[in-house]
Amino acid sequence: MYRRRFLRTSAALALAGPLLPVRGYSNLTGVYNTTEIRGNVGYYTNRGGTIAYYLPPGGAVGGVVVDSQFPEQARDFLEEAASEMASLDLLINTHHHGDHTGGNGVIAPLAKDYVAHQRTRENLEANEAKRTEGEAIPLPTTTFEKDWTTVLPNGKEVVTARHFGPAHTGGDAVIHFENANVAHMGDLVFNRRFPYIDPAAGGNMTNWIDVIAKVRKAYDRDTIFVFGHAAESYPVTGDRDDLRAFQGYLESLRKYVKKEKRSGTSLEALKAKTVTIPNAPEWRYGERLRDVNLEVMWTEV
Repeated sequence: MYRRRFLRTSAALALAGPLLPVRGYSNLTGVYNTTEIRGNVGYYTNRGGTIAYYLPPGGAVGGVVVDSQFPEQARDFLEEAASEMASLDLLINTHHHGDHTGGNGVIAPLAKDYVAHQRTRENLEANEAKRTEGEAIPLPTTTFEKDWTTVLPNGKEVVTARHFGPAHTGGDAVIHFENANVAHMGDLVFNRRFPYIDPAAGGNMTNWIDVIAKVRKAYDRDTIFVFGHAAESYPVTGDRDDLRAFQGYLESLRKYVKKEKRSGTSLEALKAKTVTIPNAPEWRYGERLRDVNLEVMWTEV
């Protein structure tokens, strides 16, 4: 049903006048949530984890959407950024959490392929088995274990997904638009805010440190990274220095918890006295997740 609405919207805009590229598109509300980065790659922020996209101008084939937020936001994204596209070539998820996959039911039917890491599919299946309300989330049609690459039909962009190991979850993937040199990190980076960690889905905070180190080596100084979340007043894009800063937060967290645990501090006492992590003062947004970070790292050390 939404495919018909999507195509009707495109047709209506075509009758009204020339279609505008992403950078010039005006939605009916006047609220602009899309930001172009470079090489027809951009990002969309609204409610949930950041969406990244590759949308060739003029309605050309080869459109890609990375993550989908929630159904309402996914529809808003399509109407704001992709109304000129008759279809999409690819939907790909960085991981399984609902604020990144909740809109898959809107976007997946428009995409020729839907890709995710194998553990992401398993985590989605586990969530669907427990669902008691709401719409079902479609499952990926293509999965991978280590990496996956495709050349888009227009031949102007290559998309590569890479899994560097358990971190935020067991199925995190970095999605790289190679020619634009833009990489979506998903929730592998929370820019200056306490991160969420999901051990039940395979996440591991200690290994997360190693994963970020590997990612920093895998991409160059010119790479622009898109982050799943950022603290207020901080951007959802950055460079390798921002990755190093987040790695430093995780290292400081582990060192701090290990030291306190060895000195006999209880977990409850540690949570009560901790406002920020020593040597990581920028991470201060999200008190509940700060406590989760302390709890999970406490079990790991």
